[in-house]
Amino acid sequence: MVTFKEYLHQLRFFVRGHEHYLIILFFVALIIGLIDAGSIALLYPMLSVGFQITADSIPLYGVIEYISSLIPIGSTFVHLGLLFIILTGASLCLQLIYWKIAFAFQRDIVISTKIAIFSRINSNDFKYFVDTKQGDLINLFNQSPNNIQQSYDRLLSLCTELATSICIIVMLFIISPSGLILVIIGGGVFYLILNTIGKNISERLGHLQIASGQSENKVINEYISGIKPIKALHASDHWNTQYVFALKIYWDKFAEFMFIQRIPIIAINSLFYIAIGVIVLLLYIYYADNFIGVIPVLGTFAAGMMKILPKFTNMGTYQLQLKNYYPHIQAVYSALQNKNYQNVKNGKIKCNEILSDILLENISFSYGHVKILNDVSICIQKGTMTALVGPSGSGKSTIVNLVLRLYDPTGGKIIVNERDLKEYDVNSYRDIIGYVSQDPFIFNASIRDNIIFGKDYSDTEMIEAAKLAHAHEFIMEFPHGYDTIVGDQGITLSGGEKQRIVIARAMIRRPELLILDEATSALDNISEAAVQEAIDRVAKECTTLVIAHRLTTIQDADKIIVIEKGRVIEEGSHFELLKMEGKYKHMYRNIQLSGSNN
Repeated sequence: MVTFKEYLHQLRFFVRGHEHYLIILFFVALIIGLIDAGSIALLYPMLSVGFQITADSIPLYGVIEYISSLIPIGSTFVHLGLLFIILTGASLCLQLIYWKIAFAFQRDIVISTKIAIFSRINSNDFKYFVDTKQGDLINLFNQSPNNIQQSYDRLLSLCTELATSICIIVMLFIISPSGLILVIIGGGVFYLILNTIGKNISERLGHLQIASGQSENKVINEYISGIKPIKALHASDHWNTQYVFALKIYWDKFAEFMFIQRIPIIAINSLFYIAIGVIVLLLYIYYADNFIGVIPVLGTFAAGMMKILPKFTNMGTYQLQLKNYYPHIQAVYSALQNKNYQNVKNGKIKCNEILSDILLENISFSYGHVKILNDVSICIQKGTMTALVGPSGSGKSTIVNLVLRLYDPTGGKIIVNERDLKEYDVNSYRDIIGYVSQDPFIFNASIRDNIIFGKDYSDTEMIEAAKLAHAHEFIMEFPHGYDTIVGDQGITLSGGEKQRIVIARAMIRRPELLILDEATSALDNISEAAVQEAIDRVAKECTTLVIAHRLTTIQDADKIIVIEKGRVIEEGSHFELLKMEGKYKHMYRNIQLSGSNN
């Protein structure tokens, strides 16, 4: 079970850089408490003067009389009444200032926390996204920071209520220690009023929580869905910019919205006491002869009761709510502190081109306790097409992930330009790679945005890439051409059109290395033919590594490598492998038999 000390320690973690807010809020809360206590204390001399009771014995009466005498209008009673109204109005203004600052503080906490989460998640290895459920990530980005904000909201409410309650209790004790019992007896009515207001606010906050994720869910869903190509192509800066923009759209409105929501609660409370002052003044004018001596004490303590009793009730509620929020605070705190997924260390050498063959030397890789690759050696010759084939689970995609440096091998090394791949700056290396997967990542934007993928390219470069990918023709058939909005996950496009846009995205980078990860496996025959034509075009422009699901698509590859159970068992050209009478020929014969049966 978490202790309050641990809770505060984790909350302080999120306040770093915003401490000035807390200092200001502390002093404003203290002043509000003193003013509220002073305004209630004024009721005693007001009522005493109204009943023509000697007020000299009232504690601090001399100070009160001196301050009220500075008002140059009317009698002593009017002086006291006007001072009461002035103090209550000052309290109202200070409370508005307090919550204006408090909501700005909460806004900044949420924005900085969400940016910190995005930055931490973005710096994690690809393995993190494999190990973590997408729902947990969405909750970490959306729901948990909102609960952190709610925690601070409750603590700030607790701070101002506690300051006011302490000041009022001290004031009542000075006036009459025995009269404190009245505070407990008569608080029911005002408690019911505040409780009703509290329920209404809670309902509105519930709707606010639902709305809280809508402003950035689009960006987060696209980022998580497309994390592999985004990481592989070093395009995460674009999503980071979009995410910060989405946050500001919502959270700038949040501070204003919450401030407006707080005004009725503050105003009702303050106007209630202003009404008391006005009523007492009116009663004095019209019914001065009917005052009785007990009213000053009752009036003062009733006012104090109505002020502090709901606050004590709220403290218990806040405690329960803070406990409910703690798991979210702990989740974010743990995520920001967790460095277990930062094992792919960045090198210092820039990699601007590939000058020689890419060598995988005695590569081994294990995922947990499961060994995926075992002593694999491959040469990806510069300027040629190398294809990887083999049954599902043989390790083909793992090899691609290692070449992309989404993982590091657990044994052996990858040599690029006669250096270990680990020595290179990973982002400069990925900037010269084009990557196309079997599940094309298309986000809800224009075709133009999907091709340039967060980078800065000219229209000429974009069109050249689209033509090379055999995509320009169908793009221009749309009424808005490259500015056509494709919908969520490219819903307005066919599978072949999506794939060709992704190929254009890869080719606009003018990659030194093009990686095609089963780029045609999910397509029908017509779409496959169009995409294959595009692949054949682009493969002539650079070094190409292909994972093939259909052997018919890689028959013209310069080298075909057969992978089985994490090992290389055969390699050679299509015709060389057929002569070997081995695994490749068996796979190819099965495809021919399947085709003849159809």
